[in-house]
Amino acid sequence: MDGMQMPPYGYGYGEYGPRPMTPEQRVAKRLGVVLLVFTAAFGLTLAVIVGERLSDQSLAVMAGAVCGVAASIPPSLLIIWVTRRKQEPRMPYAGPYPPVVVVQPPAAYPPGVGEGAGRYLPPVYAPMSNIPVQREFVVVGEE
Repeated sequence: MDGMQMPPYGYGYGEYGPRPMTPEQRVAKRLGVVLLVFTAAFGLTLAVIVGERLSDQSLAVMAGAVCGVAASIPPSLLIIWVTRRKQEPRMPYAGPYPPVVVVQPPAAYPPGVGEGAGRYLPPVYAPMSNIPVQREFVVVGEE
């Protein structure tokens, strides 16, 4: 390594690191920074001059508008983030039992009930007796 000179950082080692800037690029970068500072100073001066001349009510309206816009930015970004995420296909969970579907037949209306009575059936009262009634169940899908 006595006689060898190392290449500048980034050259000869896979091009890692920033490339050196030309003088024109440095001038353009500095000009951009100066232009940004002057624009910010001009905007701030204009805001102060206009703010001093406006009434309190108009300043309150402007402050409300600015705060409203600022408050709407985070929810908007959240909505954009949620809607642009890739939707992963979700497999429906197959439980240990098949789903139970109960199909109830339509109610049979006695004559004269469905026209003007609002299609309500009159209440049905069970007969009053002491004899227990055997209930009947039908299990669908079981042999």
